[in-house]
Amino acid sequence: MRTYLIKIFTKPLQTKFLIDSETEINSTKELHKKLIDFMGKNELEWEPNQLRYNAGFYITYEEVERGKQLNVTVRQEDTTRI
Repeated sequence: MRTYLIKIFTKPLQTKFLIDSETEINSTKELHKKLIDFMGKNELEWEPNQLRYNAGFYITYEEVERGKQLNVTVRQEDTTRI
């Protein structure tokens, strides 16, 4: 069983929650199916969104273990970068 941390951001609001999946989620199509199932069975608690951006909304997801992030390295330091 895999657990994924899902975050949804809209201009005024944001929410986050955990989804359990028997299979690995590798595409947005697979994610959308899980999101629709989850949102149909649960009420989401929305909070004010403090981020400033011009897009309508965006969704992020990452695999977690017992609520902790896995593979959190976004980029590695490059010594040639100035």
